[in-house]
Amino acid sequence: MKRTIAETIVSFLLGAAWAIVLLGAVFLFWSFLPFGFFIAVMAGIVGSLFGLLCVVLLEVAALQFDKYRELKHQTRLLEQIKTSLGRSDDPSLRHH
Repeated sequence: MKRTIAETIVSFLLGAAWAIVLLGAVFLFWSFLPFGFFIAVMAGIVGSLFGLLCVVLLEVAALQFDKYRELKHQTRLLEQIKTSLGRSDDPSLRHH
């Protein structure tokens, strides 16, 4: 399956967003660990939120690319069906 440049960029950015999730969570966890384990876990969760938001937005973009590709395929199939029905000699298949 051939992918467009935009799909490749979205895929790359999705990987970068997961890296941001991991780095944000780890960095804030270790930064807040001297204040207590519970506080550090909460800070790690807060640190990962921006990256998780980016992941969700990029996944939606990837789904839209898949939806567009599937709609193009369905349109092509429907056009083939239409032309084959138009060439058919059976009068019961034609609409008046």
